[in-house]
Amino acid sequence: MFNDKYEGFRIAISDSAMRELMQEGKTIYDVVEILEEGYDAPRKRKQGTIEKWLAKGKKIYNAIIVQDYHEILKEDCWVLIHFGKFTRRK
Repeated sequence: MFNDKYEGFRIAISDSAMRELMQEGKTIYDVVEILEEGYDAPRKRKQGTIEKWLAKGKKIYNAIIVQDYHEILKEDCWVLIHFGKFTRRK
């Protein structure tokens, strides 16, 4: 069963990423699936940033998360800053 954690930290969602998720009709559970079952993106990101891709059919879904501190929960967390999809090229 999925939960809203990745590598032991909760996943918070930025406002722009929430709009992207809603536009695609996806939930935080889809993001966790991408992070756990996906593969690392071929491009480099700075330290503390993770970008994962997951291929489904002809589409590739990607999620980008960064490490941050959640002031309300008083704990470290991941923040989803981008969610998207694109068509696979051959």
